Amino acid sequence: MSTTTNLGTALITGASTGIGATYADRLARRGYDLILVARDKAALEKFAASLAAETGERIQTLPARAGGTAGSDPHAHLGSLRRRDKKLAARNSDGRR
Repeated sequence: MSTTTNLGTALITGASTGIGATYADRLARRGYDLILVARDKAALEKFAASLAAETGERIQTLPARAGGTAGSDPHAHLGSLRRRDKKLAARNSDGRR
């Protein structure tokens, strides 16, 4: 469980496996809340629940659909998230902001 002060919120795409999952794990353990995005809803929710239990950080999931409609596009949420959380870090697995 995290004993650090919350550092803000990180939005990570491709978060249920591979490098996205690695980023999520490391950021949660450092004290960030997370918004995790992936196409595989079941894998995403399983990973998020496990990581939240291990770290004590707040983790939200946002299943993305192939084709990226506005309701599933994580970037569509960034404006409101940045207004709410001034320390938002947004990265996807290919490193773009």
